[in-house]
Amino acid sequence: MERIWATAWAFSVMCIIYTVCKIAGLEWAADRPWSEVIFFLCVAVAIIVSFFLRKKIAALYRKIKDKLS
Repeated sequence: MERIWATAWAFSVMCIIYTVCKIAGLEWAADRPWSEVIFFLCVAVAIIVSFFLRKKIAALYRKIKDKLS
């Protein structure tokens, strides 16, 4: 599970850069719809929040797994 965080961080940074490009008005980003940009930004925020809460999420997962076993 730890190996996925590098890819997730790269994707979230890409999403944030994409949002900045849209706001800055770069030509290739200006043609994209705002709904797409907002969706990618929400995904980036969710990944970042999940990263900082990953230990709590893992503990909750273990607790549920132990309870079901």
